[in-house]
Amino acid sequence: MSIFDKIISGKLPASFIWQDDICVAFMDISPTSPGHALVVPRQSVVTLAELDKPTRNHLWDIANRIAVAQQQALGSKAQHFWVNDGRAAGQSVPHVHIHVMPRYGRDQFKTLSRVTWHLLTLPIPKAPSAKQRARLEQQAQAIAAAMQDE
Repeated sequence: MSIFDKIISGKLPASFIWQDDICVAFMDISPTSPGHALVVPRQSVVTLAELDKPTRNHLWDIANRIAVAQQQALGSKAQHFWVNDGRAAGQSVPHVHIHVMPRYGRDQFKTLSRVTWHLLTLPIPKAPSAKQRARLEQQAQAIAAAMQDE
């Protein structure tokens, strides 16, 4: 059972943005930028190719809606959509997931250093502090509200 399976089942906490029968979206606990979200199918598979086409399309639709909501709610200027599709591609959690990482402009160095830090510290178990959890929850609520306003 992956960490994402534990989050989906409610065994681990998360700051959810979106939940439906096909997927969930929640805040990354080690964000590369404010508002960094993950879109994860409920079906526990490792690669996009293992999902049927409607599920893949739904994941990308939700990721795109989150990107628009990040711009509206958090003021981001653009987004990175990032997928490591399988272990050989650097996938650290063996469960399909799409990163939706907001970019705020003139943040290339900060983003590159945070992405590097994110990748280097993935194997280290971590739990956000109460302050970090509150910030993630606030961002999740703002993004979720913007999604509902569409």
